Order: sequence, then C-alpha cells, then structure tokens
Amino acid sequence: MASGKLKLWEGLLYALPWNAYAFIMLPLGIVLPTYYAEATLASATSIGFVSGIARIFDAVTDPLIGYASDRTRSRWGKRKPWIVVGSVVTCVAILFLFRPPHDAGIAYYAFASFALYVGYALFDIPHKAWFSEVTVDYADRSRIASYVAIFTVLGSILFWVVPLALSPWTHTTAIGPESFDAIAWLFVLVLPLSIAGAVTAVPAGQPLASQSPDLKSLARSIRRNRLFWRYLSAAAIWGLGQGMSFSVVFLVMRDYLGLGERFGILMIAFFVIQFASMPVWARIMNRWGKHRAWAFSWGFGALWSLLLLAFAPGSAPFWPMLGLMSVSAFVNAASYIAPRAVLGDIVDYDILVSRQNSSGNYFAFNTLLDKALIGVGVGLAFPLIGAFGYQIGGHNDALATFGLLFCYLGVPLVTHSTAAAILWNFPLDARRHAIVRARIEQRARRASAHGVATAAT
Repeated sequence: MASGKLKLWEGLLYALPWNAYAFIMLPLGIVLPTYYAEATLASATSIGFVSGIARIFDAVTDPLIGYASDRTRSRWGKRKPWIVVGSVVTCVAILFLFRPPHDAGIAYYAFASFALYVGYALFDIPHKAWFSEVTVDYADRSRIASYVAIFTVLGSILFWVVPLALSPWTHTTAIGPESFDAIAWLFVLVLPLSIAGAVTAVPAGQPLASQSPDLKSLARSIRRNRLFWRYLSAAAIWGLGQGMSFSVVFLVMRDYLGLGERFGILMIAFFVIQFASMPVWARIMNRWGKHRAWAFSWGFGALWSLLLLAFAPGSAPFWPMLGLMSVSAFVNAASYIAPRAVLGDIVDYDILVSRQNSSGNYFAFNTLLDKALIGVGVGLAFPLIGAFGYQIGGHNDALATFGLLFCYLGVPLVTHSTAAAILWNFPLDARRHAIVRARIEQRARRASAHGVATAAT
C-alpha cells in the first residue's frame, strides 16, 4: 500500500462480496413482495406498508452505522469487524425471508425484512467507507470501483439465470419457491467465503486523520464541504429523473412497444453489456477525469434515449430495440463506477480540511439519498402518469401515452442534462487530488516524527 494502490487480486477480493449482495437485493424490491402476497397469509397492503417502513428504518440506521464505524478502533481496523457482523446477520435473515412457511403472516415478513436491512447496512456502509481508505490513488479508485460494478452486475445477471437453470426440475422459468430457496442457500454459501477473502487478504487501509469525529464537528465539516454538496446536488437531480424513468420502464416496454414477453431477455442483455463496459469506462475516466466522463454519460444517455420515439407504438422490432438498449447499457455503466470513486476523493478533501476521517458518514449520507430517491421516483412517476389519464393494462389515448413517455424520456432529459452541467467542471480533478493526498500524507509523517521525538525525550 506504499503507492496507495491495491494489487489486482486484492482489488478483486475487496469487490467480490458485492456479487452476493446484488444477487439478493434485486429480488428484494422487485419480486419478493409479490411472492409473499401470493404464497403466504400476508396481504399486499400490509406488505407495502411494512416495506415502506423498512426502507425508512434502513435509511435512518445508515448514518448511525457510519458514525459508529468511523469511531471504531480495533486490531483489524475500523471497518472489518462491522462487515463480518453484517454478513452473519444477513445470512441468518435471508434464510428466513426467502424461505417462508405457507402460514407466514405480516409479522414474519416484517421481522425478517428488518433483520435483513440491518445486516445489509452493517456491511454496506463500512464496506463503502473502507473504499476511501483501502485505495488512495485517483486512477486506482476508478479501477477498484469498476471491479465493484462488475461483480454487482454479475450478481444481478445471476438472479435472472437461476430460474432458467432450475427449469429442468421445476418445469417452468417463472420465479417460485424453488428459485427463492436456491437463491438463499447459494447466498449463504458464497457470501461468507467472499467476506473471508476480503477481510483476511485486503489491507485495512490508510485512514490518515489525526482525530476521530464527534457529532458536532462532523455536522460542521459536512455543512462546509462545498465539494460534497455540489456532488450531492448533481447526484440527487440525476437520481430523481433516473428513478422516475426506471419506475415506468416495464410499462414502456410492455404497453407502448409491445415487447413484454421479451423484457427478461432485454434485461439480461442490458446487464451483460454493462458488465462488459466496466473496464472501458475505468480507462475513459482515467483519461478524461471521473467527473467529466460521468457527466458526459448522463447527457449523452438522455439524448440517445429519445431515439425510442422513432418506433411506432405496439410494433417495436426486437433487434433494433436491443441495439438501442445496448448503447444505453454501455452509457449507464459509468454510473456504477463514478459515484464511489468521486466520493472517495471528496472524503480525502474533508480529511485534509477537518483532520477527521468521516468517510463512513459521507458514504452513509450518500446511500441514504440513493434509497430515498428510489421511493421518490415511484411516488412521483405513477401519480404523474395517472394525471395524464394513463391506465396500467388498459386502453390509453394519445394524452395518456404522452404522459408515459414524458415520465420515461422528458423528465430524465431535463434532470440528466442539468446534473451533467453541475458536474462537468467539478474542481477536484486528478491534479488537485494528488495535491490533497500529498498534504495529508505529509502531515501524517510530521505527526509520526513528532510522536517518535516525544517518546525519545
């Protein structure tokens, strides 16, 4: 770690746990609530209420875990103990949540869901904060973030593959009890092995700060960190439009384009192309700068998606649509890599200014925003298309169809372009980050020399 870079195998081991977590987090929000409503005694209304409360609870716990991990001192470092505990809690919770008995009610779903969210937060926030300490080189952060993105996308692909792999025995490709059972046991097998590799072989990192944060100084440093608020405003504006667009993508594919039966194939192709795009974007970011590559992907992606208007409603040919989505998948891949890498640099700037390592809280605050935008996107998208008279599964006139396309294409065009403009001239580029790191390390060396001199006298 003298160079501030991770070896190839260290970077891969650091990122590997995200493969398992992406494997379960996708069904957690998309198909698991429907499965409980159909296969257990829990009602759809109660499941929706509990899921919403669980999201709020999850968001509230993130800053608390970030603050606690920032103040942790152990022989294994600040983050590793939390990551291990989180993986144990998650494994136990997933065996209950994904394998409910037929007579399970809403209390069962609530307890298992809350346990899973707690376990995930105990892993998620410390692991993200560890990123800013385990690699401190500007370009290397793009490389390691691309590894995380690759394993995340692989986990998402694997979820869709499981029902296909089980079909010779289940005689169906639908996601059912057998699929959830296999997913749970595969997760329990893979996660502990990947966590063990990460915590035993990857260095604890270089938290070069002279103080541990207290709540008052933490609030002051975040409030005064203009770089963080600029990053956060761009991410929030983009995330709002992206959340609304993703909320209605299935409706666009099924009702507007007539590709509902091939939606699963399109999604697998989307994730596969994202996977292949990660190393390309890591190189682009090192050449252009993380912030400019990221901003370009937002602006170009919003404009490119407008080509969907070239397809007549209900008659979209599969292969041209696959080509359109392939380019969108390539462009979208940048947003898997850049946030973690840019935020790690912002944490370094805060360490220089405040002399405190608050990386856990910065990543927790950013994660809280991401989770909030998921709910806000759905909360705005469906009332918006409803205001235009759109009826899900029913006949829709020209005005209703316009409302759907406005939500899917129009809103992201405005939000993505605005966010790209905010991020384009982001001040913390590779040259300035190198200056920040040099000053942090120079201060750490002076403090170490002073400590040695004091001990000698």
